[in-house]
Amino acid sequence: MAAPDFEKQIKSLKRDYGITFGSKEGERVIADLKSAYYHRGSFTKSDPYETSYREGQRSVIIRIINLLKEDKNG
Repeated sequence: MAAPDFEKQIKSLKRDYGITFGSKEGERVIADLKSAYYHRGSFTKSDPYETSYREGQRSVIIRIINLLKEDKNG
């Protein structure tokens, strides 16, 4: 019985992401986040901790992008 509630929550969350990032301002914010954290490489040769930190930042942007794509796809 918990699965339908979870699905409703995810659907609602996707809609919220779409509203938040669907405005002109939201589109500018997501573009800035992409340029700062998504398009740059996360790997740094000399520091595995920095690589992990950067990959953590990048994974947040990837989540946002994926939720926005899924919302647009229905």
